[in-house]
Amino acid sequence: MNHCVGQSGAAFVFVASLALGSSKAELILPGTQPNEGGIEFGKVAQCVLCHSGTTNGLADPFFSWQGGMMAQAARDPVFRAGLAIANQDVKGVGEFCIRCHSPHGWLAGRSSAADASLLNREDLHGVSCDACHHLVDPLSAEARKLAKLVPPGYGNAMYVADPENVARGPYGDAKGAMPHQTAKSAYHATSELCANCHNVSNPLQAQDVTNQPPHAFGHIERTYSEWALSDFAKGDHPQTCQSCHYPRVAGGGQASKYGRSHRDYFVRHGPTGGSTWVQDAVYLIWKGKDLDHEALEAGKERAEKFLQTAAALGLEISGGKALISVTNLTGHKLPTGYPEGRRMWLNVRFLDESGKLVGELGRYGEAPTTLAAQKISAPTLLDPEQTRVYECLPGISREQAEKYHQTAGASFHFILNDVITKDNRIPPRGFKKTAFAGHLSAPVSATYADGQYWDAVGYSLAPGTKRVEARLMYQSVSWEYLKFLVEENRSDSWGKQLYDAWQQTGKCPPTAIAAASAAAP
Repeated sequence: MNHCVGQSGAAFVFVASLALGSSKAELILPGTQPNEGGIEFGKVAQCVLCHSGTTNGLADPFFSWQGGMMAQAARDPVFRAGLAIANQDVKGVGEFCIRCHSPHGWLAGRSSAADASLLNREDLHGVSCDACHHLVDPLSAEARKLAKLVPPGYGNAMYVADPENVARGPYGDAKGAMPHQTAKSAYHATSELCANCHNVSNPLQAQDVTNQPPHAFGHIERTYSEWALSDFAKGDHPQTCQSCHYPRVAGGGQASKYGRSHRDYFVRHGPTGGSTWVQDAVYLIWKGKDLDHEALEAGKERAEKFLQTAAALGLEISGGKALISVTNLTGHKLPTGYPEGRRMWLNVRFLDESGKLVGELGRYGEAPTTLAAQKISAPTLLDPEQTRVYECLPGISREQAEKYHQTAGASFHFILNDVITKDNRIPPRGFKKTAFAGHLSAPVSATYADGQYWDAVGYSLAPGTKRVEARLMYQSVSWEYLKFLVEENRSDSWGKQLYDAWQQTGKCPPTAIAAASAAAP
């Protein structure tokens, strides 16, 4: 979930109640404000008329967009459940979340209800076609002409949108009987486009949101910073977010089914990430309304294949130990994104000469637990202390805990969190600690040398071991986070809806994203 704090859709001012109501702070975040310039986006149904049914098959613009998580950003039940708790912790803070998850709703002024209850059918399309294709570089001279408040840096949903009926993209020469004009935009092929919602900080921890770039305070997510500080961002031809997450279609494709529209440079419009389960929960909860099950299944399949490209696993056996290396092949930390539910871990199996299991670390399975004081069984990582778990654990400092009557330490209360208690995620190629520290994203409770984009772990062999099998496991929503979303919700039904859907759709099982094996001497 891209967590944010925003302004009121009516007055363009977000009033955050701090210290449990003892004081208040008005925060006006730069960027295009609701209804500024008379902005009015076209409906997705209008885009469908020309941008679906092309000859691109699964890479059809509308079909591939429908199967990606940006199209489901406002429907995502994990987001909705987290939104409810954020509003409980700081009244009205959900406006900032909506700013990323439904740009159409935010810019139309329908985020003034911070629980997203005012979002209409169109707003539920999340990051819709026009939401992206109307954006301009928020730090450009053009942005200064379009917005009264220009952002001080990339991130925190401080985007700037052109109110004119002009679709921007890598081509600007489209002509014909179209309901809109086109404009060539180099910005749409840069990572700075993605930075709008993939560098997120808590504005309540800023000294001056008008002049401080988002990476300088309140770390929530730093995917863009991680890329910008890596080797992937360097050189004359950097690898951008789009290079990986919006792969080019071999041989090009059609943007529209009408006219001369073949493009040599054509990409899938559904961004591919690491979600392979929440699509099922979305379809179930929303009863398929305005959704395409085939497109969602195709999106899941893309994500499963994409995850296989994220890491390389090495395994050697020497001196009675299994020596395992995990190499980060991505352009950001591994894993990256929202930290609350995402994690990776090493699963290591020790087999005897007959193939019988004689030992295992990083086991995943059912375990007795409680949910709302009721005894249940739930799947989770059974022995986290016995294996390497790669994760970021935000938390609450002692001072902050006293202010908000919380417990200090690791916490899922993202809007209250003010420290990182652990971050051993593997850095990308080109990592430098001082540079990452400058963006508040240096490792915590872990040590990586400058230039290191891998990790190495040694495990003692179990008695009788003749073969070792290792897998790197990835999970996008852990049981521990889901339990929090259910138990902490005191305001609406999203926690229960999420839990019910989780039970009916496979309980977000982990995915093996890399594997290796070796025989013991």
